[in-house]
Amino acid sequence: MRRATTWLAILAAFVLIAAACANEPAETTTTPAETTITAAQTTTTAGETTTTEDMMEIATDVGVTEEPCPDGNPDRGCIYLGVLTDESGPFKGAAPALYGGQQLFWAAVNAEGGIGGAYDVALPADLKKDTSYTEEGMVTQYSQIADEVAAIAQSLGTPSTLAVLDDYERDSIVAAPMSWWSGYAFEEADGPAAFTGDQGRIIEFGTNYCFEAMNAVDWATVAIPAIGREFATAGVMFFPTDYGLDYAAGVGIGAAANGVEILWSEPVIPVALSGAESQPEAIARIQAEPVDIVFLAIAPTELAQVVGGAAQQLGASVPLFIGGAPSWNVALLDSPAAQVFQSGIFFQSSFLAGWDYESPGHAKMRGFVEGAGLAANDFFGAGWISQYGLKTVLEDAYAAGDLTRAGIEAAAQALGDVDYEGMIPVRTFQGDPNDIFPRMSVISKYSADATTGMETIADASTDPSGYFVGPTATAFDYTEPCSAYELG
Repeated sequence: MRRATTWLAILAAFVLIAAACANEPAETTTTPAETTITAAQTTTTAGETTTTEDMMEIATDVGVTEEPCPDGNPDRGCIYLGVLTDESGPFKGAAPALYGGQQLFWAAVNAEGGIGGAYDVALPADLKKDTSYTEEGMVTQYSQIADEVAAIAQSLGTPSTLAVLDDYERDSIVAAPMSWWSGYAFEEADGPAAFTGDQGRIIEFGTNYCFEAMNAVDWATVAIPAIGREFATAGVMFFPTDYGLDYAAGVGIGAAANGVEILWSEPVIPVALSGAESQPEAIARIQAEPVDIVFLAIAPTELAQVVGGAAQQLGASVPLFIGGAPSWNVALLDSPAAQVFQSGIFFQSSFLAGWDYESPGHAKMRGFVEGAGLAANDFFGAGWISQYGLKTVLEDAYAAGDLTRAGIEAAAQALGDVDYEGMIPVRTFQGDPNDIFPRMSVISKYSADATTGMETIADASTDPSGYFVGPTATAFDYTEPCSAYELG
């Protein structure tokens, strides 16, 4: 019925993109689609025995077809998902692996029977749009695919996702955010809530920036003195968006709890958004007002410039740096700043343990990435893990006999536990945000033996699993977005 693009063609295009990487918002008009009832076959496989159970009627509308996916199982229908990513903004270097991780995740799901044995899932290239990490770009690009997708597999960026939440609500769209803002849980925040009230449509995964930063500060108060360095003062550099503000707030909360003095905070404008002049200003701030640790909520390009520039200017007096999850990319080890990172002055905090971490989910992901002939990159992990919740929602909607957008939304609102195959701990989506939202994160350091350059620390400063919760995050009363916190 649609799309001649095959999975192999999509994969080939992705490989080319990966090799190359190191107006007024349009009005969106969505016409309610006719709901169709289709009879789907449920196939159960035990060993090599395949049995077909009774036909099951499934309601469908937008983005779900009886026809198979391109290069999909000919006996299954297709669920089409959209991708709103950043191919020309500050996270353009991450985009190919994020998208690739999601494609490979669904390739694995489809190989194991798809959704209910009746539907494969596809994220074709023509439903992937570049938002440039801008609010206008997100709204405009969503409008281009709004009438063709059952859900959004990737909604990249906190400010971008906040800008399009009203459109998601209008269209009953469920989305997996590539964003770890602490405000999605609250009805009174900038947009519809994730799982409170009747608005459930943002299928989060991992620990938010705020708790991640609190844990980073708590970890540093123990681990940094243990390696013979002081940690009494800190500076914070951040994108002036809800991403950066959220992480900066977590640093501030953690610092206050540990008696660490934050001497300054410095906004950094992404280079891709005409912010090249802010990088020298950030380096000058480090020189003018020395601190023990600089916490960074920026992107890989800015990380290389700030850390590399500071090391060049300050030499042995350069401080330590701890960057948030989106800040690191293995490609930095091929940049002029590679030796700086290899010197051990940089640590990364993250919601997700690194490439070499031992879990069934990590092993499966690595197998599919390597099987596709692609180079290891931690952003594959972020893309892969982002889809577990959406998979559970689609399975629940199928089990309820309703793969319409309204049915998928209802399944999201009722979502219970999600199992991430050991990549991160199992979490629940029902209950008060203060009780259910995860607070665990990890810290990584450079290692020449680590496939992507960063090795998850699993010792007395964290936990034997690598995942830990510090005392600040444990005690924090989570009743509003952290980005409302004033650093002072």
